[in-house]
Amino acid sequence: MTLSRKRLLALGAGAGAFASIGVLRWPGEAAQFTLKLANDQTPTHPMNVATADAIKRIGDVTGGQVEVKLFPSSLLGGDPQMLAQVRTGAIELVQMGNNIVGSVIPSAALLSMPFAFTSPQQYQAAANGPLGAYIGTAAAKIGLRKFDTSFYGGFFEVQNRVRPINAPGDLKGLKIRVPPGPIDVGTFKAFDAAPTVITLGEVYTSLQTHLIDGIEVPLPTVRNFKFYEQLKYCSLTHHSGLSYLLFANADVWGRLPKNLQDVLDREFNAAAATATKSMAGQEVSVEAELTADGMVFNRPALEPFSQVIRGSGLYRQWRDQYDPKGWEMLERTTGKLV
Repeated sequence: MTLSRKRLLALGAGAGAFASIGVLRWPGEAAQFTLKLANDQTPTHPMNVATADAIKRIGDVTGGQVEVKLFPSSLLGGDPQMLAQVRTGAIELVQMGNNIVGSVIPSAALLSMPFAFTSPQQYQAAANGPLGAYIGTAAAKIGLRKFDTSFYGGFFEVQNRVRPINAPGDLKGLKIRVPPGPIDVGTFKAFDAAPTVITLGEVYTSLQTHLIDGIEVPLPTVRNFKFYEQLKYCSLTHHSGLSYLLFANADVWGRLPKNLQDVLDREFNAAAATATKSMAGQEVSVEAELTADGMVFNRPALEPFSQVIRGSGLYRQWRDQYDPKGWEMLERTTGKLV
């Protein structure tokens, strides 16, 4: 039987209507609330894998009323740009390293304190405990709403193309990329290195062009961004930790009904717990992958490095600079540093 064009259009319209009935759950043509969530990590990073799962659950639980769009890999700008955008509301949600956030919330930088933490568990106890709560209070004062649970980003190690780092003196003169955070800069200045502030998205080309000799990032980041193609040595210094903090623009958050706020809190906090567990596991497993890719690992004694930081007076300087009350919250987890 030959169908007329009019009949074909009618059948198509009917099929579209039935498809819409099957998919559309929120009574409208689009989600009532559409939120952009941005960060600087790759889609395969544990944070983004867990976040993508949480976003799907949020859509399902709210019946499509809330749509969260994930923008990884600095698609919406470098860290300083994303931080500015979430404060104005151009981005509704952002996951950002505590070291970067420290530029506007000084107490967040305290989670980057070098040689202060002995394990991922102790580090997370600070990020999700008294210091984390204190950071949340400070965030509210600049128009940001902090979620309770953080995404563990791993411990920083030193990777470079020149030599293994076996003693503090091996860092002297090396051009080491650091994120835009004053504690990272101060740490490497104490070792007479040449810290160079570069955003994560620009690191690979900076290594290619020899603008820098090395970097300091957690092991999964070396793999995810393929930095091993430009680097040879990885020294397991465990010198500081990284916590990705999740913030919402406070005005946007305030416009969400309480029941939807509860859904986002529950699902993103669950994602943080999942991502943290995955990251801690990858810190152990990724070393073998990077060794197979040609990287050479060494495990220096850490006490000589710690002594340099303590002897430099930086702990006392940072305590006074970053708010003695925040420092008190830090030491509730680490014990006395000064």
